[in-house]
Order: sequence, then C-alpha cells, then structure tokens
Amino acid sequence: MKNILARGGIEFLAVLLGISGSLWIDENQEIRQKKEYERTLLKSIYSDINQTENFLVSRDRAFQADSIWMDYFAYNWENMNVDSVAIAISKEKSSVFHTLFFDFREFHPPLSSIEMIMQDGSLKDINNIEIRKTINKLFKTNLGFVLKNVQGEIDMQINFRNTLVNQNDPKLAKIFSISQKEINDRNDDNVENYSRPIEELKYFLTKDYARTYINLKNRNRHSVMLYVRQFKKTLQELKILIEEELIIS
Repeated sequence: MKNILARGGIEFLAVLLGISGSLWIDENQEIRQKKEYERTLLKSIYSDINQTENFLVSRDRAFQADSIWMDYFAYNWENMNVDSVAIAISKEKSSVFHTLFFDFREFHPPLSSIEMIMQDGSLKDINNIEIRKTINKLFKTNLGFVLKNVQGEIDMQINFRNTLVNQNDPKLAKIFSISQKEINDRNDDNVENYSRPIEELKYFLTKDYARTYINLKNRNRHSVMLYVRQFKKTLQELKILIEEELIIS
C-alpha cells in the first residue's frame, strides 16, 4: 500500500513538474517574443528618425532660403533694384520665388512607423518609460505645433490667392498667364531671360496687400522655425534613448 502511494506521489510530482516546466517554457517564450517585438518597434522608430533627419536637412534649406528673402522684403520693399532682386530670387534653389508669392511650404516628416505605433496602441509595448514620453512629446506636442503654424501659412497663402483673383484686373491676368512647362523651367532656372519674374515682382511692389502678406508670412515663419527647432531637439533626444536601448554606437 505504501509503495502504491509512493509510486502515485512520484507520478503526481512528475506530472506537476512537467506542467510547471511547460508553463515556465511558455512564459519564457512569451517574454522573448515580447522583447523581440519591442526591439522591432524600436528599430522601426529608429529608421523613421534617420529618414526624418535627412528630410529636415532639405526642409531647413528651403525654409531658410524663403526666410532670407522675406526679411529682405520687410526692410527694402520701397528701396530695391527690382531687376537684380527678381533675378537673384529666381536663381535660388527650392522654387523660392514661386513659394514667396504663389505657394507655401508643407511639413511632412517621414514618421509612418511612429504614427502607426501611436494609432494601434503598440506604444504600450515599449517598456522604457522615457522613450514613450519622448515619442508622445515629439508626435503630439512638437509636431503638432509645427503643423498648426504651417497651416497658418497655408491659410494666408489661400487668402492671398483669393485677393488676387478678386482684383478682376486684366493686367494681372496677363502678367500671371503661364504654362506648366514654363513653371518647371523657371523652378529649374532654365530660362533665356528673367523678364517674367521681373514683371511679376514690379506688380507686387505696387500693392500694399502683397506687402502685408509677405510681412505676415515672415512673422508666421519665425514661429514655424522656432517649433521646427524644438521638434529637432526632441527627435535627437529620442534617437539617443533608442540607441542606448538597442546598444547602437
């Protein structure tokens, strides 16, 4: 009887140990899978950061080129060599002349992985609290302020266009008559002469509403650049945190 009980106890213990071992293996496997998934998320975010850094280099260059000329107009609207200024702006890269009067700069950093993580709830799968906080700050606060001020510039441009349309001025219609090919050629500085931008600039310099538009755009651009700098600072902080987590040097 004792042998039977002993044998039964051993069998029960073996089963119990087997179950415990299986649970331990399953638990370890789950932990390992979570860590692998977290690492995948961090690598995706890190890729976004690197792409965004490249994006910011080109965007900064375009923003700065615009800002230099907006500052120039703010102080020299009534006192400039129109021909020289129109030619100089036309030779700028990044379509500066077109953007100053006819268009706007958008801001769309390549943060698709971070955006997806924010939307599908995967952020909670990142254990590092500081990384989660910094992602929230970057995406919800810094980027939000940039986009809000960029939208302000877009709204100003739309209002300026509406003002031009409402002039019902035959001279204006003739001056701004242009083909898409010519727009492309002018953006590429592939023109025989600069008579068109000179004529356009001369027209704008006679209009107070154009001066007001450029001055307001310049003020707004100051805010855009301020928030872009804050965005870049947080982006760098996030990059350092992820490098430490992934042990990247």
